[in-house]
Amino acid sequence: MSPGGVGAGARDERVADDLVELLTVTQRRVASGVTGALAEDGGTLDGYRLLRGLAGGGRTMSQLVTALHLPAPTLTRLVDAAVDQALAYRLPHPDDGRKVVVHLSDPGRDRLRRWEGLVRAQEASLAASLGADRVRALARALTELAAGG
Repeated sequence: MSPGGVGAGARDERVADDLVELLTVTQRRVASGVTGALAEDGGTLDGYRLLRGLAGGGRTMSQLVTALHLPAPTLTRLVDAAVDQALAYRLPHPDDGRKVVVHLSDPGRDRLRRWEGLVRAQEASLAASLGADRVRALARALTELAAGG
């Protein structure tokens, strides 16, 4: 029993009712599983997110910062690493020479396809343990929450 007469059971109950804590623990557990799977192919979670962000076409650095919710210095390091690995390339912005547009390269598309397979496998494992309907409901709720709804 801890000081004040509150045992571990009471603490666990409080944590279980704390939405912020639940979201944080869940995010970390899911990210850990995905990170482990990606690491087997030399990837990182942020690297995967970057390639996905580039899959729809070239983006400026500021567009990527907004889309990926990453600090600019972190994004710069990610893009530099992707360019060094020939997964992405930079071109001058067609209308503003002060900006660059980052594009996904053909090797980057190949790597992204592999990584998406690894992530899908992790998601399938989650669906198998929780049930597909519950995972879909969770995804809908999180989509609304992320959109500010």
